[in-house]
Amino acid sequence: MYRMIQLESLVPETLPGVALFIKHGDNHVLYKNPNLSFTQNDKERLLDNNVNQLFIKAAEMSTYNQYVEANLPILLSDDDIEPIVKQNMLYQASINYVQEIFDSPAIAIKQNVERCRNLISLILNDVMNSDGVINALSSLVDHNTYTYVHSVQVAAYSIALHVKMLELSRDELMDVGIGSLFHDYGKVYVPKELLDKPGKLTASEFMEVKKHPVYGYSTLKDLEIFTPVALGIVKHHHEKENGNGYPDGLFSYDIARSSKITAIADVFSALTTTRSYRNALSKESALEIMYGEMEGSFDMQYLDTFRESLN
Repeated sequence: MYRMIQLESLVPETLPGVALFIKHGDNHVLYKNPNLSFTQNDKERLLDNNVNQLFIKAAEMSTYNQYVEANLPILLSDDDIEPIVKQNMLYQASINYVQEIFDSPAIAIKQNVERCRNLISLILNDVMNSDGVINALSSLVDHNTYTYVHSVQVAAYSIALHVKMLELSRDELMDVGIGSLFHDYGKVYVPKELLDKPGKLTASEFMEVKKHPVYGYSTLKDLEIFTPVALGIVKHHHEKENGNGYPDGLFSYDIARSSKITAIADVFSALTTTRSYRNALSKESALEIMYGEMEGSFDMQYLDTFRESLN
């Protein structure tokens, strides 16, 4: 199995020992042996031939992910790289991190917490310095499964909403980012066939899916590295203002503001992302559902502010 990587994310002469492949039709052809250096000439030659993507073996993704994350500060400060390319690199690296962590034993989260904090810090910087976060996230390549893309989208949307609505310190925003990045972690314990089912879930199947906030909360709490704010987001991002949410059926006055805001980011991301059972909706159609069919689900002040920020 191979994974796609963006050519722009490679810094010449720094790439670790991984083999690089080019895709021809359905085949992956070796471009560079792992013992050979990837040079500036290589990069320019590929770009001149309209090759913007390379591939590496899935087994080497962890090595590649850590390489990209280590080089992101350099890449993001490079004035020769277009802003939208920088954003794509940042969010693709974040998606790769989420996929690696979600596919590993839970202890991997504890072992990689500093990587998580570094990525959230870079996302926070992007949110603070860019007006195009929604567009950047909606243009992400679709070579990743829904859960990983969705997790990064919700983290960025949630941070952006918190910045817009509340005056929080950077440390508080970091907690929000980490909690929202892992808000759906409990889905690793839900059968994949339920998450990817193209048709409507049965009542018993939906009951199983609804357990994911508790699964995620319990696992992450036991790691003893997440703050109460982050854990609250994980557990309560499906609670509703009218008390009809889950897992605790909380009413508005009992739901933490960070959980309320992340709930908006969560639903908006879900509606505007292509799923196995439907195509992505437009921003306008998503908001129409959130104000109409989902009336009573959200804090209206926060939802109104979110709609204004989109406009």
